[in-house]
Amino acid sequence: LYNLTKYKHVLKQRNELLKQISINSELLDTLDIWTSQLVQYGSYIIRARKEFVEKLNGYIKTIHKSLTGGKETLDLSYEPNVTLDSFGRELAMSEKRDLFAKTTHVGPHRDDLSFVSDDKDLRKYGSRGQQRTGALSLKLTEIHIVEEKTGEKPILLLDDVLSELDRKRQNFLLEHIKGIQTIITCTGL
Repeated sequence: LYNLTKYKHVLKQRNELLKQISINSELLDTLDIWTSQLVQYGSYIIRARKEFVEKLNGYIKTIHKSLTGGKETLDLSYEPNVTLDSFGRELAMSEKRDLFAKTTHVGPHRDDLSFVSDDKDLRKYGSRGQQRTGALSLKLTEIHIVEEKTGEKPILLLDDVLSELDRKRQNFLLEHIKGIQTIITCTGL
């Protein structure tokens, strides 16, 4: 959290400086300071995100398989905008483009996370129910990780989750959340 907060602050300052440089070119000398700090905090974020996605995958595969009755698999894939090794170099190479656009184009603020089920990216090719099940699998995975860290199960809040799932997925979800304090809102019985 500390590194993410610092990264966001430095990114904001760097982007503001990129805008100011177009007005006062003498400020260009200070860009390297912000760039090096961006690499420092961003490198930690890239490393931590990679480790966290690996941890999520340890739980989410089993949970998703149970929610789909064993019919689907799910893998989370961390898609960094830049690799840890090339972050500083890529940032330096994009400096002219950053100055022209007055914004930072390279860094973990442009990372993404993909949900892949049976070699299919659910964001693009999954049905609404598959996307919802993927999101639920992630939420249930978060419960396990929070419980692992704190020793207590958090309260699960589900807003109208059942309406977008078929009857089998509804039953698998309700079976899976037994023992977890849950509040569910829904429009039908």
